[in-house]
Amino acid sequence: MTQMDRTSETEAGSSSRTGLVLLGGGFFALLLAGLLLWWREGNRLFTDGLIAAIVACF
Repeated sequence: MTQMDRTSETEAGSSSRTGLVLLGGGFFALLLAGLLLWWREGNRLFTDGLIAAIVACF
């Protein structure tokens, strides 16, 4: 009978979970930054800022 080495499966699962946690943390940080901007700037964020960003692209 052959025994399978399960350490590589455990390491792959841990690496995948760490990546998902980092991705979720980055998304949460961007969400908090957006909420902070909305709280401080309000409607100007989507009027002046968005129009300036669109104009800068062209």
